[in-house]
Amino acid sequence: MSSKSIGVGLLGLGVVGSGVVQILRDRAQVLERHYDFQLDVRRIAVRNVGKSRSIDIPAGMLTDDASSVVQDPDVQIVVEVIGGLEPARTLSLAALEAGKDVVTANKALIAEHGGELFRTAHENNAGLAFEASVCGGIPIVRSLTQGLSANGIDSLYGILNGTTNYILTRMSDEGGTYEEILQTAQELGFAEADPTMDVDGTDAAQKLSILCRLAFGTDVPYSQILTEGIDKITSLDIGYARELGYAIKLLGIARDAGAHIEARVHPTLVSTDTLLANIKDEFNAVEVVGDTAGPQVYYGRGAGSLPTASAIVSDLIEQADRRSSGRQQLSRSLVDVRTGTPTPKDRIRTSYYCRFTVQDCPGVLAEIAHIFSEYTISIATVIQQGRSEVEGGTVPLIMTTHEAGEADMQRAVDLIGELPTVKETPQVLRIESFT
Repeated sequence: MSSKSIGVGLLGLGVVGSGVVQILRDRAQVLERHYDFQLDVRRIAVRNVGKSRSIDIPAGMLTDDASSVVQDPDVQIVVEVIGGLEPARTLSLAALEAGKDVVTANKALIAEHGGELFRTAHENNAGLAFEASVCGGIPIVRSLTQGLSANGIDSLYGILNGTTNYILTRMSDEGGTYEEILQTAQELGFAEADPTMDVDGTDAAQKLSILCRLAFGTDVPYSQILTEGIDKITSLDIGYARELGYAIKLLGIARDAGAHIEARVHPTLVSTDTLLANIKDEFNAVEVVGDTAGPQVYYGRGAGSLPTASAIVSDLIEQADRRSSGRQQLSRSLVDVRTGTPTPKDRIRTSYYCRFTVQDCPGVLAEIAHIFSEYTISIATVIQQGRSEVEGGTVPLIMTTHEAGEADMQRAVDLIGELPTVKETPQVLRIESFT
């Protein structure tokens, strides 16, 4: 029996788009043996048709008119890999309204306009697949929507951004400043020329917003998620964290708190004997805790052209299989979600790491301990090593606390920062205990 040909149109042919084309070519015979359809790339939209490329594309397939790809009657599935919000949103909506399936790797698009896109797909019996938008080649989207569909999800947390994990890994393993390692990461292609959205936590917050929709059925706008980046992490903090038995990782954390979803992204101290502490370089890891399956861990390359292209092709196969076997509406679980706000910051409770740069003189520790006691914050450990080489100079004073309220901690640290013996803005990082 001959296979049915399903037309694919690409919006973009950068490193990811080229990877998609290459995988489809390399796997064509295998896919044809396993399925009763063929995935046939028919049109590709690019900015510059005349540009030389790393992959051979037949003459006439390229166009600089993206709308023509969406409108082409021979294209049934549109792959969006141009990134950004516009024209990605307009083109994706046009494809869905025409009943075409859309596969995207665009986390910003799903985080910002997911509700609109999911409704449009459902209303037009179209598919919308976005596995590659979160954690590259790790099948976390499909795991939440299918593999763990019998579970109520209690919590999820993990390393959602490969760039920041690479930087923190290098700072920890090799030494060097944040600025030095960032520059190296850019030279090696692990960080963008403008790394802002990675290092300030925005990228991870967008991914966490998507995961909250999938895991908890709640639309949590990423702009409302508590988000802090890694740009203020120093080699001092990494060294003292290690001495205390911790590694520092940028984590996305989400928990079902009933009336709210506790959702936050920030540098976090995690025990060195946990899995997350030992995830290195550009790799990602997500742990999902279901009420029946218990903890499930997903680990792999979170970025890169081929891991991302792999996830896109996986989505392409799923959408093509759905088409060939009879159309089904997009699951209402992606459409009928509640609108939520994250747990207010002042209601978060966790333990803390604090580094104070203080004048080397008697009584400083007692002053700080007194302020902590006024806000019912219990000190767990103290590190105060050496003396200043200069009389009246400064030394680092490291403290960790037992679990305390975020609001109390912030008020106490603000007062401590105003002490005449405290010479720099205090460094405060959260500590999380994971099984």
